Amino acid sequence: MAGQFRIGALPLAVLTYAALAFAVSPDTYGTMLQLYLRQATILPILLLVGIPAAALVLQPKSPIAMIFDILRGGALRLGVVMAIFCLGTAAFTTFKLAIPDLVPFYADAFLAKADAWLHGGDPGNFAHAIVPAWAQYPLAYLYGPIWFVLWFGLLAFIALHRDAALRRRYFWSMSLTMGLIGTVAATAFSSVGPIFYDEFVDPNRFIGLMDKIRGTAIGDYMAQASAYLLTSYETGAHAMGTGISAMPSMHLAIVTLNACMLSGLNRYVGILAWLYVGVIQIGSVYLGWHYALDGYFSIAAVSLIWWAVGRLARRSATLPQAAPVAA
Repeated sequence: MAGQFRIGALPLAVLTYAALAFAVSPDTYGTMLQLYLRQATILPILLLVGIPAAALVLQPKSPIAMIFDILRGGALRLGVVMAIFCLGTAAFTTFKLAIPDLVPFYADAFLAKADAWLHGGDPGNFAHAIVPAWAQYPLAYLYGPIWFVLWFGLLAFIALHRDAALRRRYFWSMSLTMGLIGTVAATAFSSVGPIFYDEFVDPNRFIGLMDKIRGTAIGDYMAQASAYLLTSYETGAHAMGTGISAMPSMHLAIVTLNACMLSGLNRYVGILAWLYVGVIQIGSVYLGWHYALDGYFSIAAVSLIWWAVGRLARRSATLPQAAPVAA
């Protein structure tokens, strides 16, 4: 990144990441790549809704002009971005599935104790005390399908955005987030989270939280979702959304990155994005997927990545360009 902070170096970095994942498990990587490429077919629907909505919010005085400005010359760039994204995300999932083989799950006992010490009790129990019954379904949707749609939708929005500096900063930050937080840190802090604590560590430690989850309106859904992940782990099946990993939280990592980005585009949208970060943080412990520390780590780490990438970009932009060598 020295000299000139270029987007052109990013595909090479992602391809290297993908090649390493392929080397770890060719079959897994091939399966994941096919699944993510199929999933990318939802993009036209997201764009049909998302681009007009974004134009109305970001440029309310002339939204039509912004829509045409976004689409003009952006189709090819979007296709390239989504292809690279699928290559990288397939690699991310391949590494995630390989975590217990590389570093067996070990960090849960420490994380559970640290979480309880920091909060004076288990955060999941506190979340169940404050979240009303009517909010259970909305919380599950915000944590699940809406999170997924926003991830793909905002990725496409940035790919089409006219600000090249913003695109560079966002895509470098996304790549570093998935590589450093989602792969390196997740492997270093190999853990399963409260919802699987009974299967891997102690059957009684989170029995109270699990009873609370089963007693909610979404209890059956949570039982099916956790059983799906556990069965996938035990059988070695490879499918969308599989892989067990708690620390750090990629749900929090992605929404934090989007909040950082949106805050620079529109103050009020940024506020909503940070409120969404808070909702996902609560949801992560309410649903038992994560320790609160998983989310705190991700929020802090992604904020640092966003700041550092922005600083490097500004610094490289001010460096004098080398003079051409005379023939």
